[in-house]
Amino acid sequence: MSAKAVFYIGILMCVCFALPVFCGEKQIGFCLSAKLNPNTASADELAQLPSIGQKKAQAITDYRNEQYALGKTKAFENADDLEKVKGIGEKTVEKLKQFFKFDDFEEK
Repeated sequence: MSAKAVFYIGILMCVCFALPVFCGEKQIGFCLSAKLNPNTASADELAQLPSIGQKKAQAITDYRNEQYALGKTKAFENADDLEKVKGIGEKTVEKLKQFFKFDDFEEK
């Protein structure tokens, strides 16, 4: 194997091992360089966020679907609206604000 190939493999390994460090306190399946819109994100995407597991992610999507059933076109206008979801409080919302966006919304 050439020295150049070994060099590139070494760089790749460093990046792979460093990503979890740069993605925060919980090892995230993907580094969130792009923010999630809770009005459109799937439960699986939401479950990857810190402090949100599968149960809270499902609660977010259930609340969102209830709002759509009531005729609303947007369940969450801002991060504080997430406090309306059972099991999500002010501290969790503060921790998650950096991961959310609320623009570029497509109606369902």
